[in-house]
Amino acid sequence: MLAARGFSWFCLFLLSAALCPSLDAAAETSRLPKVLAGQSVMMIIQPSGSVLVFAHENKSGQLGQGTLGVPEFSDDGLLLPGVTDAVDGAVGGGSFLLLRADGTVLAWGDNHSGQLGLGIVPSAWEYPKPVPRPTRVPGLAHVRQLAMPEEGGYAMALLDNGTVLTWGASFSDGFGLGMPIPKNPESHNGAYLWRPQAIPGLAGVKAISAGGGFALALLENGTIKAWGRNKDGEIGDEVISGSTVPVTVPGIDSAVAISAGLDYALAIMRDGTVRVWGSGAFEGVHFAGSRSPSIHTDTDAHWTAKPVAIPGLRNAVAIATGTSALALLADGTVRAWGWNGGASMGLGNQLEYPKGLQTPHVSSVAAIATGYNRSYFILRDGSILAAGSHPKSGLFRSPTRIFPKNAAKNP
Repeated sequence: MLAARGFSWFCLFLLSAALCPSLDAAAETSRLPKVLAGQSVMMIIQPSGSVLVFAHENKSGQLGQGTLGVPEFSDDGLLLPGVTDAVDGAVGGGSFLLLRADGTVLAWGDNHSGQLGLGIVPSAWEYPKPVPRPTRVPGLAHVRQLAMPEEGGYAMALLDNGTVLTWGASFSDGFGLGMPIPKNPESHNGAYLWRPQAIPGLAGVKAISAGGGFALALLENGTIKAWGRNKDGEIGDEVISGSTVPVTVPGIDSAVAISAGLDYALAIMRDGTVRVWGSGAFEGVHFAGSRSPSIHTDTDAHWTAKPVAIPGLRNAVAIATGTSALALLADGTVRAWGWNGGASMGLGNQLEYPKGLQTPHVSSVAAIATGYNRSYFILRDGSILAAGSHPKSGLFRSPTRIFPKNAAKNP
């Protein structure tokens, strides 16, 4: 890889410095916006540190304006009041987490399972109420990265010392804590951590990613730990049973980036190739044409219990998991595979099951992101294109510019 200043923008949103040797990479990254997207919510962190929030409804205060249901929604983006130092974040369901430059975290939106980490313990017959205004998460400091699955429910924080905290609704095989989570209160049908709690034995972590009922941690040595649900091979350890503790994903020792989806995972290797494991639902197309004998076929799904290489995919520098999977290449182009019924591949059509790797109608891409049935392409000039299904804005068959648009409005 080149180390010259002009190459730095290729390294945006990568989860490993292995592909970003330039010392100027952080400065270049700070000049471009970041996109964090979930099922029906999204936020753009602007280079200034201010934040635009988008939500298809505001019943739980998703827009962060301090009100419930007013306004009803925003597809144009509302400025988050009082925030000028945001650097990263995570969104999922109707919940938002925002990382500030000082390593502290703000949270707002849906909090019914404690996914905001505010330590609000409900009474026996109630769930925590929504939080319509950005509120500091107590006890969270020195945070480097946040993660939340697109459907929400739980969250994680990676600290500067390489350890990981987790909180929210416990998925089927726990939080990686190695022990059952007591139901509290008993009338709630589930187990919850209302406050962030450290995952024992997990250290030396470089990046985290939250999937649907499972989670990943990329270690400094290039290996990957996984825990949680494993019904469709999400953990990648060839054992189709969940794990309550982090276990090593076999066969991977040079990973530089990870991304956990609803029921599958991706990892970039140091050589720019990509591994996939988990469910290949939608006719197996998440495997992009792989004929590996590890791909198992059931009556209604394909899956692999161990990582397999995606044929023909080279020079990847960033990945994103959604109903469509995306890989950003070093030349600024993108490859996509998976389901395209919502036009989220940006191909200009809604062909549901394109075969193999596809090339979206976009170039000069510096970073990528996905939401449910949506893809986002951040260009080198700082503009953001979106493709896919947007309930309020309609359907973007081809990548369509959504930022900068009109000046952000406040209600």
